Parts: sequence; structure tokens; C-alpha cells
Amino acid sequence: MKTRLRVAATIEEGKLGGPQIYLMNVAKVLSDIVETVVIMPENNSLEFQQRCKDLDVPFILNPLTRISKGWRNVFRYIWYSPWEIFKLVRFFRQEDFDLVHVCGGSWQFKGAIAGKLAGIPVMWHLNDTSMPVLIRRVFGILSGLAKGYAYASERSKSYYGSYVKAGRFECTIPAPIETSRFDPELELPPEELLTELNGKLVIGTVANPSPVKNLETFLRMAAKLGEQNAQPLTFIVVGKVYVSQQTYFESLKHLSNQLGVSVCWAGPRQDVRPLLKRLDVYVCSSLAESSPISVWEAMSMAKPIVSTDVGDVPLYVKDGENGFVVPIGDVSLLADRVGQILQDSIKRKHFGKKSRQIALQNFDILNCGERHLEAYQLLCST
Repeated sequence: MKTRLRVAATIEEGKLGGPQIYLMNVAKVLSDIVETVVIMPENNSLEFQQRCKDLDVPFILNPLTRISKGWRNVFRYIWYSPWEIFKLVRFFRQEDFDLVHVCGGSWQFKGAIAGKLAGIPVMWHLNDTSMPVLIRRVFGILSGLAKGYAYASERSKSYYGSYVKAGRFECTIPAPIETSRFDPELELPPEELLTELNGKLVIGTVANPSPVKNLETFLRMAAKLGEQNAQPLTFIVVGKVYVSQQTYFESLKHLSNQLGVSVCWAGPRQDVRPLLKRLDVYVCSSLAESSPISVWEAMSMAKPIVSTDVGDVPLYVKDGENGFVVPIGDVSLLADRVGQILQDSIKRKHFGKKSRQIALQNFDILNCGERHLEAYQLLCST
């Protein structure tokens, strides 16, 4: 007799990012009640695999071909998909799973198809707000495969609402974070970079250099702030540069040189908390987000937030309370709002305290985990 629910969590993207961190957080917090097995691609997933090992989250590797741009890649995806789906169906049946949790967005078709063919309830997690029309249309055709939907944000729910078949279970659960770990009062491991930041105001972001993160706006904001402030400022970008992002990353470095902006490209960090703790303002300049984990982590570390109007950020970053939200691409207003916070240490402290309160109320992993468990149990029992 089963003592725990068994959930197969499928994800077709191997690079470690927000959806992967979300998935591991949920699996970890529910591990006493739910046995989650993560099914990830063989390719480009070494960092994801290691993080699962560190957290004792079970995983298996599967030859999941990722859909990507270019007709050759699309043909390859279509050609290999039937065999990959067949392997998933066979695995789901052999392992006697109670639920398939499809993670990573609307283009994650294989887990949903395989779950339906295996006769297992499917919960499809949607965490994006910007997809090509063709992907959305295919999703609309396949959306009936899922018994329920978990949205990472109200904006994702609105974005996909017209595509989801009527009568399906739906819930909105923001990306969870460990607020007890992302706690500004904790003594944290030493960070070598911090010795270079003494006496400076630090503005930073955590983002892999991809176009959707819109780091051009971050750099142009930095240039404006440098012109307007006599105080010494430091700008930090934390994030891994993948091979596929190298050309774009070089263009960002070229732009920073053109603008005369000195940026510390800090690269990846196994533990980002020491750098977050040192920031005076956290900036999100993205073109699109849903439930941005990096913003929630910064809030949990009691940081003022200045962000573009993306995802559900406006629900949790309130103008004049814990930060500001500005229109996407508005460099002048972004610089102005960051400048306001930099000039007032009392405001920085007040905004940071409010950010921490909001994070505890909305993103704590225990609360979000309970809501996932409720969704799992409902979908398995009806």
C-alpha cells in the first residue's frame, strides 16, 4: 500500500533557471508526503542534476529533445518526439505514478501527452507570459490533456485563460522560496567580491544574459545614474553565461563600453545570498516574467525593488512602499526611481523591511508547498 503520492515532474529544459528551481523547491518541501521524481533532458542539464543531488531530489535522465528556432530544429523535434513520448508512457506505467506534473510552460507538450496516454492525471504548470503564436495554438489544441492547471502568476492565468478548456481545475501559486534561508539576519558564507564594495552604493540584478532579461535597459539606467550621482556606485549582474548566450553577452559588454559604464559581471554563484545582502537596490529590467524567483529572493533579503511592469511584480512591489514599478524599457524613469532610493537611507531601510514582510506572507515555501499538495490531492481523488 502506498504511503506517499508519487508524482512524475517532467521538464524539457535542462538549463538551471526559475522553473527548475521552482520544481526542486516544491519537491523538497513535500518530500515527506509526496515522492517526486524529476524527469529532465540528458543534454545541457549537469548543473540541474547536481542541484537535485544536493537537495536529495530523485531524478532520471530522458532524451527529451528541446523545441527551438529554425526549421531543422523543428523537424528534429517532430521526428524524435513520438519515440520520446512512448518512453515516457512506458516509464509512467512501470513506476505507477499518481500524477504527472508538467513544468516549464506551455511548450512542454511531451509530459502532458504521455500522461494522458498512460491514463494518469496531468497538472500543467504555466509560468510564462510571452510565447510565439504557433506554440500557443498548439497548446490550445492540447490543453484538454490536463486535468488541472497551476499558474505561476495571475498574469500567466490571464495570458492563457482563453486557451484552457472549460471545467478544468485552476489555481495560482507564486514561485516558492525558502524565506528562512533567504533571511537578512543570517550569518552568511564569505564572498570575496564583497571586499571590493566597501563604501559604495551597490545596484544589482540576478539574470542570465538572455534578450528577455533586457539587460540593455539595465546598462542604460546605470549610465544615467552615473551621470546624476556624485556618490560612488557599483553595478553588479549575477548569472551564468551559457554557450548559446555568448554572442548576446559580448554585445552587452560592447554596449557597456560604449556607454562608459563599469559593470561587475559576477558570473554564477552557488549561493547568491551574500551578494543580495550587500545590494542597496535590486533592479529587474525584464521584458517578460511571470513569477520571478530572483525578485522574490531579493525581497526576502529585505531589499528595495525597482522593476519593469512584468508578471505579478506589481501585486507585490507597491510604489512608495517597498519599491517602484516602471513601464518596460523606460530607462529614464527606471534611473529616477533607483536614484530616489539611493539618496535616502531611511527610505531604503523602510522599503527593505516591507519587502521582507511581503515575501514572508506570499512566497514562503511551506505555504506554497501546502497549496501544491492540495492541488495534487484534489486531482488524484476526482
